[in-house]
Parts: sequence; C-alpha cells; structure tokens
Amino acid sequence: LFIDIYAKLKSNTLIQAEPLELHFSGFELGKDYIKILKLINVSSEVMNIHIIPTQTKHFQTSYTKKYRLIPGLAYTLKVRFCPDEWRYFYDCIQVHCKGDEKLLIPVHAYPVIGDLHIPPCIDLPDVPLGKSICHAIPLRCSCPIDFGFQVNVIESHEAFSVHPLAGVIPANGEVKIIVKFTPSHYETSQVTIQLTISQFNTKPHLCTITGSATPHLARR
Repeated sequence: LFIDIYAKLKSNTLIQAEPLELHFSGFELGKDYIKILKLINVSSEVMNIHIIPTQTKHFQTSYTKKYRLIPGLAYTLKVRFCPDEWRYFYDCIQVHCKGDEKLLIPVHAYPVIGDLHIPPCIDLPDVPLGKSICHAIPLRCSCPIDFGFQVNVIESHEAFSVHPLAGVIPANGEVKIIVKFTPSHYETSQVTIQLTISQFNTKPHLCTITGSATPHLARR
C-alpha cells in the first residue's frame, strides 16, 4: 500500500500511536536495539484492529494479539532493529481500524555524527584596531562514515570572515571552521552562523561570535 492511502498518518479518531514515529538514532553494526510502540484505543468502542508489522529484514516487530481492544487499553509492540550497514534505514507499521480509518507509523534508523558540540555563543578576546584574531570551531565525527556540512551566515559583519562555508567531516575525523575577526572600528561586533549537518532528522546549530576592539590595547 502507498503511504498516501493512510490519510490519517500517525493518528486518527480511533487509535493513537505513542510515540508518533520510531527513531533509532545512532547505532553500531551487529548490535540489537529495541523500541516500544503503543497503539491506544482512544475511542469509546471495543474494536478489532489489524496490524501490518515492519517488513524489511532489519526490523522485527512482535506483540501479543488481542481479539478485541477495549477503550483506553493498548497494544504494546516491540520493534527490534539490527543494522548491518552504515546507512539510513526505513520501514513502517500499518494499522487498519474500523471502517476506512488507517494509521501509519514510520520507523527510521540512521547513523549520527556523535561528537558534535557547537556552543551557542563564543566571546573572542579584545583585539587591537587593525589586528586579527582567529578562532577555530572543531567539527568532530566519531562515526565511520563521512558527513557533509554547510555554514550559512545569518547575521554578517564586515569585521568577520568565516571559512569554509561547506565541506565534509571525515569518518572518525575532524575539520575546523575558522572565524577571523579584524576590527576596523572601536566597537563590539558580532556574527551569527548556522551550521547544518547532512544527518537525518538533524536540527541546525546557531552560533553567535562576538568580538571587540578597545583603545587601551593600542597603547600597550
């Protein structure tokens, strides 16, 4: 069945899925991982539902079949995942309810970069006017696959330069984003960058870098 047949993706008026989708984020090859899914009868009627479990070899779904599901009670499904490759995996659990009500619960599994720690704010030391200071933001990967990255300058300032704006974080390796601050006025300046990693279900990282030039440094 195609996904668009399941018009009430993740929930409907009869059955509520908790959680709405399953994520196996980060894994090691050959290890087993288990997630629990509950399908709760949120209607006022006793009902019988038909569950189509995960179909691919990497996911196995088990549960105890009930003849009828009483309001307020739930099926508890155990989904087991065992990866054999460093890649993204997808499957789903489909539920046929009373009438035309249907439900689809996506199941995702994917590698994660692991050691990425981007501070929201970085304060640079004061710099003499016309001089420069560089700050390195390390991007580390503890996973045996490469991850691409992209940097967007959200709030720019002429005193700052950022490079590279795109690249690859090597498997089990590191790359650095270099922020260079060269003030031309006695003031406090800042630049805000947004870092996006080519990882499934990732959120962008925002970082604001602040630098200042003060007159007393020039007299030293």
